[in-house]
Amino acid sequence: MKKITLAAAIGTAALMMTACGGGDTATTTAAATEAATTAATTEAATTAAAADDAAETEAAADASGDASATAEEGKITGPFIITSCGQTPGAVMLNMMAQQNGIESVADNAVTADTFDPGNAKTLIVTAGTSGKGMGAAGTDVNAEIARCEGVIAKAKEAGLTVVGAHIEGMARRTDQADQDSIDCVMSNADVMLVIDESDSDGWFTNYAAENGKPIIKVKDALSIAEVMQ
Repeated sequence: MKKITLAAAIGTAALMMTACGGGDTATTTAAATEAATTAATTEAATTAAAADDAAETEAAADASGDASATAEEGKITGPFIITSCGQTPGAVMLNMMAQQNGIESVADNAVTADTFDPGNAKTLIVTAGTSGKGMGAAGTDVNAEIARCEGVIAKAKEAGLTVVGAHIEGMARRTDQADQDSIDCVMSNADVMLVIDESDSDGWFTNYAAENGKPIIKVKDALSIAEVMQ
């Protein structure tokens, strides 16, 4: 689109009024000014809209780039906020590994969208799989856990954090529908997937990542996750 400057708009409007038979000079000038103002307003609105679109595209590209880089490097970057979608010990395990590596981290299986505070965190890790005992002690169930984690993930993404969906407790967390519901929630919302070999012994996570275009980091076992934390 060609830019219309204020001077050019005034000149064009003045010539048009003159060509139509002259007339009162003040009237001609007012009409020209009005036309120029309209043109300038339209140009400013168009420019602002284009800038907004560019900013949104850049933000989306940055988020996608961060996630892809994370998987390509085979690393997940702290500081971390870690929670479990199912009240399993996985979040506590990851938190201990991070802290032992000198990485700032906090585990909170009760965090909600209302209490979520990103602070200086770069990554939210959500572990998938459920514990009937854990959920019973916490007074919750898988549906409530899914709703809680979806809210937290949404807040994390708004804050620009990378979301890592993790399954690190093996096939013991893939035994029933509650486990699968938790897995579906976490992995569908994750920017990057992190799994151990046992969890993916049937290739489910590898296939899911390929089918849904999600980066995946695979490690030998839970203890090996420390090697991919930075």
